[in-house]
Amino acid sequence: MSTSCHNEPALSQLILYSLAIALCVGLEFFDSAFFSFFASYIAGGVNASADELVWSTSLYAVTSVLGILQQSWLVQRTGYKGYLILCLLGFSVASLAICFAESSSELAILRAIQGYCMGPMLSICRIMLQTTLEGKTRGLALRLFLFCILLSSASAPLVGGYLIGALGWKAPFTVMSIAGVLIALLVFYSVPQRGKVPPEQYGEAHFWPYIIFTGAVVSLQTAMQQVQFEHFSSTPLIPLLTGLGIVAIGWFAFHQWQHPRPLLNLHTFSTDLFRTGLVMYMFYYYINNSMGYLISRMLESGLNYPVQNAGLLVGGTSLLALSLLFVYFRFAARVTNKKYMIIPGCLTAAVICLWMIKMPPDVSEGWLLIPLFLRGGLLLTIALPVGGSAFKLFNEEDYNHSYRFKNIVKQLTYSFSTASVIMIEQDREALHYSRLADHITPDNPAFQEAMNKLSEHLVLFSNEELKEASLGLIQKMVLSQSKMMSIQDGFLYLAIIAVVAALFSLWQKKI
Repeated sequence: MSTSCHNEPALSQLILYSLAIALCVGLEFFDSAFFSFFASYIAGGVNASADELVWSTSLYAVTSVLGILQQSWLVQRTGYKGYLILCLLGFSVASLAICFAESSSELAILRAIQGYCMGPMLSICRIMLQTTLEGKTRGLALRLFLFCILLSSASAPLVGGYLIGALGWKAPFTVMSIAGVLIALLVFYSVPQRGKVPPEQYGEAHFWPYIIFTGAVVSLQTAMQQVQFEHFSSTPLIPLLTGLGIVAIGWFAFHQWQHPRPLLNLHTFSTDLFRTGLVMYMFYYYINNSMGYLISRMLESGLNYPVQNAGLLVGGTSLLALSLLFVYFRFAARVTNKKYMIIPGCLTAAVICLWMIKMPPDVSEGWLLIPLFLRGGLLLTIALPVGGSAFKLFNEEDYNHSYRFKNIVKQLTYSFSTASVIMIEQDREALHYSRLADHITPDNPAFQEAMNKLSEHLVLFSNEELKEASLGLIQKMVLSQSKMMSIQDGFLYLAIIAVVAALFSLWQKKI
């Protein structure tokens, strides 16, 4: 698709086409950012525990990977337009159904449907822009594409916080359902019929390799989730699932490597620069997603911010960080060695984490503005420079496969980051609570002092009621403090990951 600037109808159609593609991927990033930031509110809405909530993220990742693998096969039969419309409508139906979910199992199943429909959206939209546009039109469309990703990720806490505070946790899913239908209508109007091929040119379904790969991903994802909540060797199920998953993945990789028309061309993985880029992407996705979850938990449980205030604070600073995008467009091309952008980005992530660790329980909003603003610019200093280097050597066909591979890495890293951070938070919270509870004894002068101060404010209670009320308040304070300390431990762990990412970037020679 190309056009002249003097051809107004064609130009308007191009603008609508670029906008439709940008909104498709924007909806996916909005959904991911919203679910990660408000995970605890969603879990509370369906009475889900932490390990039950992880199933929702795990199944979303699994079905996203399966959808990405089938992407090319489906596009050959439906075309780009048909594929996008089906995915958007499927996502909308699942989003609406979540509003009626009453259990964690129903939420997990519906998130799995959302993952299959929306998880592959990043790769298919980016591939469409790469293969259907040329020259300056592609550059302008990519800028709109990137801006929509950043805008959607930044506005998710803001919009989600307002809707949850005013209408409850189901309201954002209703809004996303309506948005999916509207975007599908725009796709129907603006996206041309491309990608569909005659039946004689259909690629193979790879039925048995696909089934074996599905079993492998489910096995590994299940083992990864369960090991968060029990020791690896405590049951034979986890080692068995891990072994079967690794063997099945190995067979699938060998089959795809040998096949002339694979579902996923693994030969792209043999490129050193691409492998390095994937590792850097994994660092970025892990750090960014984990940081979003920990910030949400810190504002909610550690600092006791109302959901609207937390969403406004995080969303507002992220929207302000969008101004950095124009600086990136202006100067990024002049930096030939991308390490000079990536290493400061990783170190900035570490500084943000250390900053959050030093926050006292009564910190004012002013001290939160700088780290939250800096967090909004991490995409520009890590992910974009990596993307500009990792995919520049591929032709069109290899580009398609490599970007699908990158999207698979994104979905699995998101799932693993959520599961691992929840595990760390739970483990450290239990440890801190037990240590703090040990000091709630009559022999502890600090405890006696706290009891006396509380007694002065509870003069209307009898002696027995006074003691119970004071103990209840102290227990609540201990629980709040243990939550705050566990979240700060999560930030410390994340700071170490960010420093490792910086050292890995420093070690590289081709980025």
